[in-house]
Amino acid sequence: MNLVLEKHKRISELVDYQRSLYANSAVEERLHAIVRASPYSSLSKHEIIRIFRDSRAILFDTHVSMVSGHHTATYLGFEAIARDEDLLSLISQDMGQWVLGLSQHHRIDGLLVPASDARLLAEGMATSINPRMPVRVVYAPFNTETGKIGTEISEEAIQKGDNFVVINDVTARGSCVNKLGTIVSDHGGHVVGMMVFARRDSGQFPLMDDLMTRYPFYYGTNVTMPQWEIQDCPNCLRGEEFFSWTEMPSNLQT
Repeated sequence: MNLVLEKHKRISELVDYQRSLYANSAVEERLHAIVRASPYSSLSKHEIIRIFRDSRAILFDTHVSMVSGHHTATYLGFEAIARDEDLLSLISQDMGQWVLGLSQHHRIDGLLVPASDARLLAEGMATSINPRMPVRVVYAPFNTETGKIGTEISEEAIQKGDNFVVINDVTARGSCVNKLGTIVSDHGGHVVGMMVFARRDSGQFPLMDDLMTRYPFYYGTNVTMPQWEIQDCPNCLRGEEFFSWTEMPSNLQT
């Protein structure tokens, strides 16, 4: 069997396995074991689990190489949630309420977000809060092949002295929201808050603690998803092949 057919077969088997998990009520227990509620969100743990269950956004018992190069056995793909307008609305409204609370302490001029599926969250937030507090949404370039965020935005997008909240869909190390913050600072603006729908760092990466100390930081949930360097990855040590994050299926609906 050639490599392309072998890869297709492995992905098909992965999809079948995940669908079988979500067809079983036991998936609730697995989600309950890794999902933690956030003190910054009004979404309950039950609601977060429903979001993941209905979207099937979390893939279990797999082996994935992330954008960072770390490997994980549990993968969270926001693309699956982005397919569902109702779930997006639930999340973006909660995030919008947090921004309105933040606006009691800081003037907020805009939201900076990558031009990825995370943009849907920022757009939903702007729609929900603009009647009370007009904000503009600015997009940082996003490369869908590499998962990297670019820094090139128009000079007038962020003015000197502007206050911005930076937003991404999920984060592990905190490097993406930190990069967004640097874009704001490089254009003379001020970062007054950082937001992600989900943390998936499992407390491993010190930058997250640093960012949460320096800025008001919203996250809707913290999902336990340990990640490893290749040399420490238990799946690699067992000789198991891995998928690239770009190969992960975003639609498990049958």
